[in-house]
Amino acid sequence: MAIIQSNVAAKQTTIALDSKLGTTEFGGRVRLIHGVVTTTNGAAGTIIELARLPKGARLLPQSQIHFEAGQNASLTVKVGDALDDDRYFAAAAPGASQTSKNLTANVLNDYVCPEETMVFMTTGAQALTANKKITFDLFYVID
Repeated sequence: MAIIQSNVAAKQTTIALDSKLGTTEFGGRVRLIHGVVTTTNGAAGTIIELARLPKGARLLPQSQIHFEAGQNASLTVKVGDALDDDRYFAAAAPGASQTSKNLTANVLNDYVCPEETMVFMTTGAQALTANKKITFDLFYVID
């Protein structure tokens, strides 16, 4: 029977000192940034700054953006940072109904912020509907 190890298991079973687990891999503290945006009539291409992640942070796929009902049904959004504007959520339409979207675009890459990084949402083809709430929960671990 074959045995395949994850990167964590490989580090845990080796005796090499240079293979120590980082706190973003094992034993780290999960932190949460919770926030609210009340929309204005932002045109297509509007950037909504959500929060800054500290240097060494790795955003977890449990992170979510929550949209209040009544948003423009054709609105599309993407979530990213200055180096990749859809790193955390590729362009998709949340729709006009109340909905939540997980930030899972980066789940297979384990991206760690090389420096303090602003996470932002960019609107696509349609404008935002004014006076609608967008809330977010950004879960992350940090070295």
